[in-house]
Formats: sequence, structure tokens, C-alpha cells
Amino acid sequence: MKPRVPVRDIPPERKALYYAGMAAGAIGLLLFVSNFFVIASGFDDPFAMRDRSGGIVARAFGGIVLMWIGGGMMNVAARGLAGSGLKLDPEQARRDLEPWSRMGGGVVADALDEIPAARRFVDDPSDRAVEVVRIRCPQCRALNEESDQFCGQCGGRL
Repeated sequence: MKPRVPVRDIPPERKALYYAGMAAGAIGLLLFVSNFFVIASGFDDPFAMRDRSGGIVARAFGGIVLMWIGGGMMNVAARGLAGSGLKLDPEQARRDLEPWSRMGGGVVADALDEIPAARRFVDDPSDRAVEVVRIRCPQCRALNEESDQFCGQCGGRL
């Protein structure tokens, strides 16, 4: 089995599909929103609005469909066929989603770099907390240091 090369970039075909989906969604949004301007311009003549109602419905429906198709194209382009769930192949899904997984890990690493306490432990591992063992006194149940021979509270032998 040959070693797998990590995927750091998204292929150009997926980038092109993503931007095409974005364009389709933007055109759909413009089609849908244009209906509000058409309706607002027809308030002065209510009879003209009756004639335009079929075109308004078709434009609104077409805009919604284009936004839906554009969103689907962007989803498939960003996550790949397997990563978006259209193809059931876990290994391919892992490869398709690898750039996003690497990005998420990079974001977490950047956030941890901003925290002084986390940075201190990464820079100097000897600065970590040490485990402390306590001995419970059999008479008074008080906690004492491991090296103590007598209880600090009641004086009983440990």
C-alpha cells in the first residue's frame, strides 16, 4: 500500500463549479427580488398588474429554483461528491473533505497560539502540573502530605 499524499488544495474543477453555483444563486436572487420592483411599479394601475401576474409568478419560481440549484452546486463543489453525500464512499469522502479538515485544525492551532497558558505548555513541557498524592488520616479523615508520618490535624500516626 503506497502512502497517501495529503490534499491541501481544492481542484480547479471544483472551484469553477463553486463559482458557477454562486453565479446561479445570485441570478436567482436577482430574479426573485426584481418581482418586488415590478409589483411596486404597478400600484398606480391595478389592471396592468393582472396582466403581469403570470410573469411575476414564473420569475419568482425560476429565481427560487436557480437559488436552490446554485446552493446545491456550491455544496457539491465545496465538499466533493462523496463529502456532500451524493456518493457513498467513506475513503473518497475523507479525501474530499481533507482540505476543510486541515483548515479546521489550523484554525484551532491559531486559536491556541493566542492563549498564553496553552502556549506555555507547548513551549515548556516541564512546566506542567505534577500529581500530588495525599494520605487520609484513619482517625479524623483529614488529608495529609504523602511524606507526613503524623496527622497535621489530630496528631495521630499515619
